[in-house]
Amino acid sequence: TIPTLTLAIYAVATAATGSLEPRQGTDSLSSVTCGSTSYTKQEIDDAVAEGCRLYAAGEQLGTNNYPHRFNNREGLTFSISGPFQEFPLLASGAVYSGGAPGPDRVVINPNYRGSCVYAGAMTHTGAPNRNGFVKCEEEEESSPSDGAGSTTRTASSTAFSSHTASRTSTSATSTSDPTSTANPDDNAAGRVVSGTGGQGLVMGIV
Repeated sequence: TIPTLTLAIYAVATAATGSLEPRQGTDSLSSVTCGSTSYTKQEIDDAVAEGCRLYAAGEQLGTNNYPHRFNNREGLTFSISGPFQEFPLLASGAVYSGGAPGPDRVVINPNYRGSCVYAGAMTHTGAPNRNGFVKCEEEEESSPSDGAGSTTRTASSTAFSSHTASRTSTSATSTSDPTSTANPDDNAAGRVVSGTGGQGLVMGIV
């Protein structure tokens, strides 16, 4: 009947919309170390959630317009494929809201199988050149059967629904920061916003 058909169409449309919510792939992540700075899983999740939120809203922060495309000229290997966007990861623990970005970044794929997913973390610290990046070290949680402790993180791209960041965003200091120098990837092509994939619906009425 017509009412039943209408409800079915609404249900499919709702499910399609829900699949576009920002997500992250940090299921087994325990911590990330960039240079001498260590970040908790919560801090990574908060940065990724904000980067995904801004990307979905078509918004950017700071003079270098974060999040923006990361072209990976360094050839870094991440847990999932690109295209990538980068977003600052602050040593203070605050969620980036503008100003100096510092040396560390989370890397996301904003449309990996329909989800915004954490790909990895990187830093200017220890890079061969001032504007380059190297990967941060990731640690993963051990399962109960593995015993206590953590091991080097293996590739993981499992996505989960985003949460509201519990940490209040604070503005980063806007004073000069030697690590805030824009690199070729920071300014390359600015922000590239890819369109949302179309949703198809085929119905037959007998």
